[in-house]
Amino acid sequence: MQDYTGVAKKNPRQLTAMIQRGVPPALRGQIWQLFAKSKDHQLEEKFVELLQSSSTHEKQITRDLSRTFPNIEYFQEGGGGQDALFNVVKAYSLYDAEVGYCQGLSFVVGPLLLNMPEEEAFCILVRMMNTYQMRGHYTPDMGELQLRLFQFEQLMDETVPLVAKHLRNQGIRSTMYASQWFMTLFAYKFPLDLVFRVFDIILVEGIESILRFAIALLKASHDKILNLDFEVLVEFLKSGLFEYYMNDAGMFIQDASNVKVTPRMLTQYTQRYHAMVQKQQAEQAAEESAREANKQLAAQVRSLEAALSQLNKEHVELARELITRKVEMAQLSDRNDVLTQKVSDLTKIVDAQGKEVEERYKDEIQSVLKKNMDILKKNEQLEDQLSYMESELVETKMKYAEGEIERDALSRRLNDMKKALGSN
Repeated sequence: MQDYTGVAKKNPRQLTAMIQRGVPPALRGQIWQLFAKSKDHQLEEKFVELLQSSSTHEKQITRDLSRTFPNIEYFQEGGGGQDALFNVVKAYSLYDAEVGYCQGLSFVVGPLLLNMPEEEAFCILVRMMNTYQMRGHYTPDMGELQLRLFQFEQLMDETVPLVAKHLRNQGIRSTMYASQWFMTLFAYKFPLDLVFRVFDIILVEGIESILRFAIALLKASHDKILNLDFEVLVEFLKSGLFEYYMNDAGMFIQDASNVKVTPRMLTQYTQRYHAMVQKQQAEQAAEESAREANKQLAAQVRSLEAALSQLNKEHVELARELITRKVEMAQLSDRNDVLTQKVSDLTKIVDAQGKEVEERYKDEIQSVLKKNMDILKKNEQLEDQLSYMESELVETKMKYAEGEIERDALSRRLNDMKKALGSN
């Protein structure tokens, strides 16, 4: 422990072999912290600070406490473990708001608390989430978990192809059983002795080593798996798979170490996964685009159908109106024919009566015309006489005017003579 870093650099294989043989239980907590390089006084102070705040996840955390390691005395009510578990999980939900809380976290924190105080468990949890890339197991999209499951399925096809084929034939996907393995590091059901040994290896080699443990479990129960059907098989994969190693954790570690998982293989699997995701995203985008286009087309169809329905209504109304107008025109045409006939009949009657009247009053009309002629002649004579009399009147007036003038002249002469005589 005093020169862990030096031994890890100089003799990594020797160190791995020693760890595979088992870490002394009394030293496990300290060694785990050395493996993870998690000792951080500032982070421990942050943990104490976070405990003073409230988390929106507290009710859910409390509700799950009794379901986390219920058979271990330390985590039973009054054992002290529930309070420590609550504190660490609550503090992390505040420390990483995006992850918040997930029940799987409690199964990761539990083994840590069985080997160290809660503030140190909090520090190593933060380290595991970030440095060991476990955080992506609990984020909303669970991106790293999906990648891990894909890598696991690829390994199954290469190492246990018959098991992989049988599970596919039974309709069993890795998400139905392996998600719990990876999110809890096998702690949700497996015996603690096995879980501690899994933690030993993961903290030294990285989270990818969990794939070797998963394949080792399938190999150990290879023949049994092939003879089980859906319901029994799913339950066996979740809860009974560890029975083969129940009394021999060392064999579990040895079998897992014999499973070939190289960085190159994982890189290839990762590339395949990202290519698959990109293809799925492109297909989803295309489907979404098609769905949106269909939605718009459906809206256009509904609009056109509504317009067509309205046009049909208007067409029916126009047809009715046209029929009404045709009926009215037919009626008017009939009335027009009747009136035309009446006018023709009346014209004939008037023409006939006119001739009759003309014959009947012809003599009277001639007599009246003659009288009118006589009257016209008399009027002409009277007009001539009137014209003559008017000319005579004018001449008389002229003579009268001349007489007046002469009279005035004589009157003046008389006055002049009277004046002349008077002066004598």
